[in-house]
Amino acid sequence: MIRTEGLTVRLGGDAILREVRLGVHPGDRLAVIGRNGSGKTTLLRVLAGELEPDAGRVLRRGGLRVGYLPQHAVAASSRPLWDEARSGMRRLLALGERLRAAEAALADDPSPAAVAAHEQAAEAFRLAGGWALDERVGEVLAGLGFRKADWRRPCDTFSGGWQVRAALAKLLLGEADLLLLDEPTNHLDLHARAWLAGFLARWPGALVVVGHDRHLLDRACNRTAEVRRGRVTVFDGPPSAWLAERDRRRAAEEAAWRAQQAEIARMERFVERFRGKPSKASQARARARALERMERLPEPDRAERAPRLVLPPAPEGAPVVASLRGVRAGWPEGPDVLREVDLELHRGWRVAVLGPNGAGKSTLLHVLAGRLRPREGRRVLGRGARVGLFTQAVARDLPAGDRALDACLAAAGAAVDPLRVRTVLGALGLSGDAALRRVGELSGGERARVALAIHVLRPRNLLLLDEPTNHLDAETIGELVRALGEWDGTAVFASHDRWFVERVATHVLHVRGGRAELREGVRPEDFEPPDARLRRSAVPAGLSDERAAETPAAGAAAACLLYTSDAA
Repeated sequence: MIRTEGLTVRLGGDAILREVRLGVHPGDRLAVIGRNGSGKTTLLRVLAGELEPDAGRVLRRGGLRVGYLPQHAVAASSRPLWDEARSGMRRLLALGERLRAAEAALADDPSPAAVAAHEQAAEAFRLAGGWALDERVGEVLAGLGFRKADWRRPCDTFSGGWQVRAALAKLLLGEADLLLLDEPTNHLDLHARAWLAGFLARWPGALVVVGHDRHLLDRACNRTAEVRRGRVTVFDGPPSAWLAERDRRRAAEEAAWRAQQAEIARMERFVERFRGKPSKASQARARARALERMERLPEPDRAERAPRLVLPPAPEGAPVVASLRGVRAGWPEGPDVLREVDLELHRGWRVAVLGPNGAGKSTLLHVLAGRLRPREGRRVLGRGARVGLFTQAVARDLPAGDRALDACLAAAGAAVDPLRVRTVLGALGLSGDAALRRVGELSGGERARVALAIHVLRPRNLLLLDEPTNHLDAETIGELVRALGEWDGTAVFASHDRWFVERVATHVLHVRGGRAELREGVRPEDFEPPDARLRRSAVPAGLSDERAAETPAAGAAAACLLYTSDAA
């Protein structure tokens, strides 16, 4: 379908992609992973035809229909959401127009020719799945979290995040042969991500997804392309399988190199010791010749391995780290979000706070941190409790003129070793010179990682984390999972990343309707909406009878094109 040959792309004089050879075939479902800034988005832009390579070429099959979702796509339209979502189904809508024209012609002239034309139009429309159009549109909009009441709202009245969802809805309802999705889970909550993972797993066309949501990538993709240091390595299997295989290969390569180095040292000692002794000189010369002929294994690249993230031991304290008793709370001048919440947190627990957007997850974390006073009830901290709260907003308060390293040192305290700070920043994706850049020069995601580094540097026994995996790549998320698993303190976190939740949480706290329900363990139903039955409707509320009479279309899972790149 699409192939690159010797693809090289330079940004600012440096080659971000070098000599990339990559092919996408029918049925391929390719996950593109790699560290932030490695070139994943650049690769997708080249495949979409949005960016011309500096060297090499991109070959596309003639007539290939490409659907492309950029990272910051918006539904730049003033049309109602429903109309915008269904507008990408061009072929099916055209078949519907053909059927209506045949119906009109038949009404005017019921001749055998008109009857035959009508039958042909109706059969073509039926075979294309046209009668399920409205059902399909309703399924996609509901799956992405839109309420029926919003289906007739103009797209430009939604917030930026919801406009991205509208753009994604149009793409998923279109007719592409190949979908190129750049971070499609941005702005999606846990339930919408779970729905999208299932939808893409059933997608009949080819698929290339750049993302960090390991659950979605593992479920929807059957091949993995890792972008690292300008090169692309392709593996037949989902990302989790590739990362495990890559680590195995690295360990094997390092073990082989160390064994060879030990053998070389042993042989060199023998040559040095016995070259002057007549009884052993011939053996020494033979080993010297063997050393000359030996094919030396390359030394493993230590830079390939990110530093390990290690949280400081949790300070001693009471077994019950914190509790809420009869808490009613909300943001200043806003309504109550939490009502009659009772909660007890024990040392060593990892509590995932789940619930729809606006249910009160962040409110709960701020109450636990003491940043928001309850309107009723109270927060009780156990003896020796030391609490840290991480939110994305923390990054905005970092001093713009300080280097990332200095900001961490100042916040974490003078007793912290600068080398340890460099290790933590490196583990979170800010290694080398990136740690010495000023905060004001960093991207929003990089500043968030600096803020997260500050929180994992300080000794705490209760860590409160609001969306800690935002702006982290899949590898760094895996490192955070490992570090939290080895830590002996208590963590309470809100996250939309199912893979992260499933591997970290010992308990789940469902927040909905002002209540908070704590349960031990993680279950598949934790990731489904409270009403898991798919709400489908052939025609959404508020549509006129005239709209209802219009042609439905597209039961087939094809995708509407935001950006189309057709081969010449």
